Amino acid sequence: MRDRWRTAALLLAVVVAAAALWGRGQMQQRRTLENELLARYQQAFFDAVSHVESVEVLLSKGLAASTPERLADVFSDVRLRALAAQASFSSLPLPAGTLAETSKFLVQVGDFAFSLAKKAAKGAPPSQEEIDLAHRLRQEAARIGAALHEMQLEAAKGRAPWGALPVGMRARARAAGDAGGAARFRAIEEQVQKIPVIQYDGPFSDHVLSRKPRGLSGDDIDEARAEAIALEFLPEERRQGYRAEARRRVEGKIRAYGITASPREGDGPEVVLDVSVTGGHVVWMLTKRDVAASRISLEEAVERARRFLEERGFGEMEPTYAGAAENVAVIPFVRIQDGVRIYPDQVKVSVALDDGEVVGFEALGYLMAHTERRLPSPAIRGEEAARRVAAGLEVDGAVRLALIPAPAGDEVLTWEVPARMGDARFLVYINALTGEEENILRLVETGEGAMTL
Repeated sequence: MRDRWRTAALLLAVVVAAAALWGRGQMQQRRTLENELLARYQQAFFDAVSHVESVEVLLSKGLAASTPERLADVFSDVRLRALAAQASFSSLPLPAGTLAETSKFLVQVGDFAFSLAKKAAKGAPPSQEEIDLAHRLRQEAARIGAALHEMQLEAAKGRAPWGALPVGMRARARAAGDAGGAARFRAIEEQVQKIPVIQYDGPFSDHVLSRKPRGLSGDDIDEARAEAIALEFLPEERRQGYRAEARRRVEGKIRAYGITASPREGDGPEVVLDVSVTGGHVVWMLTKRDVAASRISLEEAVERARRFLEERGFGEMEPTYAGAAENVAVIPFVRIQDGVRIYPDQVKVSVALDDGEVVGFEALGYLMAHTERRLPSPAIRGEEAARRVAAGLEVDGAVRLALIPAPAGDEVLTWEVPARMGDARFLVYINALTGEEENILRLVETGEGAMTL
């Protein structure tokens, strides 16, 4: 009997030692992953600061340039740097909306610079009003850059604005955020809010964004109706056993009720939605849960998203591309009318790649732009449009009609021509009525899918 107890004790000691070693290994692995994740966030922040500082430098170069060729080059670079800064900021684990004003400022700077680049490419210099605006934007970019540079010095000392971040917690960090870091970012936001309204003929200018949404229809609704609409909009697996409560009011371009849907009993993720006061349209939806693994393909995620939109009455919609990040697929869809892609009428659907649940939806662009349109007949054929792309580009795919946004809120019917230059891919938009090149986008393949610049 004594030998039996001695053997049992020895086995128990071995098991405890093995468990301790396993636990220590798991902790070391976790710390390694945490350090890698924090290093990646720090690099993204440093990149964002560098891009903002480059925007300021390039704007000053643009003000000093005299030839159309140099102006076109510099202002094209301004746009790319502004978009790159915005992309770097978006990859940081910050609460939703933390840098909303800064993001809008960067979009406006990029679009303004792009309008000057196109103007310079046609041989036209900027007007005195545009020069004055460029001076003002350069000054504001310098102020933002200086504030970010101070934060960069803190981050270099190990005091990152988002604080410690366990692996797999990025989604919750966006929702909760680090109090000190969020306060510092809010200070920058308050500074950006003091920038006078930017008025220029660009699609992202304030006077365009402040226009009345065209996609809202119907009478105003009360909170009880908004709560019912929110429940009806949820994925089917969330409707049963959930209750919806209006907890806030949203003011802005689209007045809305802020709805929170949560389980009546037991555990389950909250779902937050904004439902418009006018007409009861869902503006956006987000399910607050982590997605730990990818088990379904992007193709299946696209089909899940397509069915989700069909069931909610969006009619014929077509995905433009699909990308994935942190086990969630993000799929933009555009409306199809008479075979034409209507790019202003865009929604985005996010699908969890573990089980295919739709965990995100955003329709701000759709609700701002959607209306019944009478599309003109093209004056040139698709084959002619394909022949009008630059000589260095090779047409690489089917040419199709697309309605795209244009400066001052207008819309232009174009031929969308996919093209390639070596390994670089582009989308060239040729005006279907005049044959002029309206826009050109660069398709960049990333680990998270394709993005346009």
